Amino acid sequence: MEQGFLRYEEDGKLLEDATKFRSAVGALMYIAVCARPEIMTSAAILGRKFSAPSETDYIAEKCVIRYLIGTRDWRLNLGGENSGLIAYSDSDWAGDTRTRKSTTGFVVFYSGGALSWASRRQDCVTLSTLEAEYVALTETCQEVIW
Repeated sequence: MEQGFLRYEEDGKLLEDATKFRSAVGALMYIAVCARPEIMTSAAILGRKFSAPSETDYIAEKCVIRYLIGTRDWRLNLGGENSGLIAYSDSDWAGDTRTRKSTTGFVVFYSGGALSWASRRQDCVTLSTLEAEYVALTETCQEVIW
């Protein structure tokens, strides 16, 4: 998706028939959960528009699909030489301009292969980037412990 997509989320008129949009968002969610973690954030943002998608959302959805077509040969690496458990987390601060909530993203690797990943909106409104990163790190640690 384009950087800053959420800033102009109110632009564009609503789609008259949102059936194709909803079907494609469901397929993107499935692909993100099962095989392509790099589109997780895009799928989650598009999923927020499920009830009332606009033409701007439809164009963004087509961009994600074009990206998937262009990278169809990419695969998840389910093994490697690294034998440890490694986790990465990140967040944006107040990325959703409507609710002012941040988005958490993390990925957990074991033996070089992606074991678990997620991208979701945080439950609370944070007051600084440090607090948003702390909440993201907490969610990542909960996943590692689980």
